[in-house]
Amino acid sequence: MSIKVFSMAILASLLCLSCSETNVDYNSNTGTTSSTGAVKTYDVDIEASTDNSDNQAQTRANMPFKVSEENISGKTVLYPKLNITQQTMPSVVVLYNKNGGKKEVVEANWTVKKEGSVVKFHLNQLSTTSNLANGDWYIMAFMGGGEKKGDDLEVNTETTINVIEKGKEFTTSCPFATTWRRIVKQGSKLKLYNESKKMVFKPQGVFLVLSLESRMTLPTKINRELTLESNAFCSSGSYKFNVGSNVSDDADLAFSYWQANSANAISRSSSIYKKYNAEHYTTNIKLNYESAKDDGSLRQGQSDLGNYIYFNSYKGASQATPNTKTNRGFLLCLMPVDYKKTSDYGSIVNETLLFGKVDVTDPTRTNYTYDKSVYTTNPNTWKPFMGNRYLLASFSDDLKKGSSYGVTLRILRPTLPIERLWAYRQGNELQKRTRYDAEALAEGTKIDNTNYPSLSSKLYRLPKYTELTPVFNNPKLQFDKDETIGGKKAFFIGNEYGVCDTKDSHRNFVDLNGVQRKFSNWYCTERGSNVMYAIMYMKPVNGGDPNPTNNYKVAVRMTFPSSQATSGIAKIETYYLGSNYNLSFAVAGYYICHKDFWAKLNPKDIIVRTFLLDEYWLNNKDIIDRTYEPKATYTKFSLSGLGQELYTATFGRDYFIPWLRKPAW
Repeated sequence: MSIKVFSMAILASLLCLSCSETNVDYNSNTGTTSSTGAVKTYDVDIEASTDNSDNQAQTRANMPFKVSEENISGKTVLYPKLNITQQTMPSVVVLYNKNGGKKEVVEANWTVKKEGSVVKFHLNQLSTTSNLANGDWYIMAFMGGGEKKGDDLEVNTETTINVIEKGKEFTTSCPFATTWRRIVKQGSKLKLYNESKKMVFKPQGVFLVLSLESRMTLPTKINRELTLESNAFCSSGSYKFNVGSNVSDDADLAFSYWQANSANAISRSSSIYKKYNAEHYTTNIKLNYESAKDDGSLRQGQSDLGNYIYFNSYKGASQATPNTKTNRGFLLCLMPVDYKKTSDYGSIVNETLLFGKVDVTDPTRTNYTYDKSVYTTNPNTWKPFMGNRYLLASFSDDLKKGSSYGVTLRILRPTLPIERLWAYRQGNELQKRTRYDAEALAEGTKIDNTNYPSLSSKLYRLPKYTELTPVFNNPKLQFDKDETIGGKKAFFIGNEYGVCDTKDSHRNFVDLNGVQRKFSNWYCTERGSNVMYAIMYMKPVNGGDPNPTNNYKVAVRMTFPSSQATSGIAKIETYYLGSNYNLSFAVAGYYICHKDFWAKLNPKDIIVRTFLLDEYWLNNKDIIDRTYEPKATYTKFSLSGLGQELYTATFGRDYFIPWLRKPAW
């Protein structure tokens, strides 16, 4: 996932108030005030101006925009600009008297007047039950973006979205709001107390321009329905004007009145999980199909384009493969949420994640790797399951109101190391063999189709230390006993998480497809618990790899027989994150490494493997670095994070797990 920012054109508004009090009701088509009592009508002269084009907007209820092509910092980008040309615009006005605390929410129409390329608004009348001549009155105004419900302003932004293109006109429920301004009555007119500083309407939403690309070596399709989960953004909610004493001249408080729709809050079983991640809200997104507009995806020969976007297989950056990404973005408006209201964690930040449903479209790829029975079939028929909760993007960036950001939703899923382990026999089904037999069976020179079907294909061999050990590497024992590793102890991060620390892979060397790589792993566990969580195969925290990668990053849950077990069956569950998992390090572990996150996953989302805590034969023939690569003949799966001795014995009987020589895709 990548995110880029480019500023949205903001409505620059100069508001000059002048009004006279009458006793005549104002007959407005925008409704009446929510209060009771005699209605007074004030003549108002409020002017706002902005640069706009000549095109007609679609509706009056929402704010009209037109997509403009501009040069931003030397780069040509598309972004939405206001395009108000209709004759009237509705608004919601909030009035507040600091003397006594009276509040009133009313509606009023603005007249739109065009003077050359400049569009001006005029609020001519304002009806209210309040006597604005007495007291210490302040005014705030909202234009567009919602519907007045009682004293609230309800907003539901459009989440069925279209591609963005130059000259395109659209409307969106993005409200624009002013700051609070003090008003006084001088003679027959209401004026700003400080007329030298004019009022300005500013957009309260954030625009995301969603683009898609596939970096899969297999052809794919993605369902047009996406899910955004975030503690910082939502599409539905209300402004609840619980106005307090903090109102002052030019106080920007609109954001503080916004409340997300609680019906869209994600249910959690743990209050601790909510503390460290805040309340998350779901936004369902639909990417519209427009047959007349080529979006760069693969369409020729594809069916059901109304429900799916198709992509070719990606051949690498050196080859210009067509139809692997969209050439137009989809425009989405979201409302910011104050996540600090639902979390007292001092380091809480934005957590926004986008999930989708992806599948491989190669008709020869029919076997999902979560199913151990596929390991009796040809790897050329395998594919990963991505059809439920595939992570397309995530970010913790502080997105500013009134700005537009480019977000790339990326499909990327390599064959994981744990998927290259022959999984037809697991746990208690594993058999101890001599090193000679284990190597012969793994390489297919000894045939035992009853116990080891498909190994006669000669597609496997024994794994090396740098391939197998990193899969189950863990420091559970040291964390549980409060012991040091490398001179450091794990540190406590909170109830239900326990202690945590970051450790590099054993001997700081991982063979990834014949290349020496370095990775870091972040672990956490509660002492006494038999469960350890981790984020593994991350870019090395302290560097050391000239070409680091997060493409193999995974969330891991390890379940042991006990918290300090030395024997028995261990279960390793793996959920793919990849480079699309970009939450801040301050919250990344809090989000992933908890039972509430794992509870939302479908069993098919997870690669599950079981191992015996014991010794496993290794291959020491396919060494790629004679100087630094461990040339061990066996390794131990234990709960110790200490660097293993270099075991070189070849006698006796140990367990073995064949390793797929080449990735399945």
